[in-house]
Amino acid sequence: MVILMTIQSAFSTLAIWIYVMLLGLMLGGWKGKFLVKVLLPYSVFFVLTFWMLAAFGKGETVVWKWAWFQVTEESIRSGFLISMRMLAFVTIGLLFTTTTNLYELMMSLIHQWKLSPKWAYGMLAGFRCIPMFQSDLAQLKEAHRVRGYKHSGTWKAFFRYAVPLLTQAIRRSEQMAMAMEVRGFTGERDRTYFQKTFITLYDYLYISVMLIVGISLALLL
Repeated sequence: MVILMTIQSAFSTLAIWIYVMLLGLMLGGWKGKFLVKVLLPYSVFFVLTFWMLAAFGKGETVVWKWAWFQVTEESIRSGFLISMRMLAFVTIGLLFTTTTNLYELMMSLIHQWKLSPKWAYGMLAGFRCIPMFQSDLAQLKEAHRVRGYKHSGTWKAFFRYAVPLLTQAIRRSEQMAMAMEVRGFTGERDRTYFQKTFITLYDYLYISVMLIVGISLALLL
């Protein structure tokens, strides 16, 4: 992402995006159906961003003009660069989220980056609660549907769901805090761990290849 922010070549940005896509397909376990489902909304946003920057951008070489739309070669290059960069950011983030174990990430932040266990376990508990909130929301919708409730307004439906979800979240957070306190968790750094994470040779090899390929694409294209 840092390399993408420093280059101004649309072809280099496109090449880096293709490289990340190949990583996901070859090493990340991505499937074509999964990519279509996840990237299709962002592709629509990519097209809209490209059109807005191309149609309303500035430039000297006019390619097409109609009414208040003026497409130039400079605006086309700028629009393609910005929109392609945004799509590459999304793809890199998708590669990270789909191939990273959340628990191992938090343990690595504690052991390698010396993050406070209080912050790390707090973030871990927060991420763990997201699927629970989704499950609770699905149960609320099913319960309302069984009772014949129909949405009469957006805000009314929002408060009908938000209040029980907030109550459940407070109750669950208190239960988590009590469970951690009972097990002796105080947030201190000098604590023992059942499993520790270490940086291996493959980690150094992976980041070295990523940097070499990214810098090479940025300089050669």
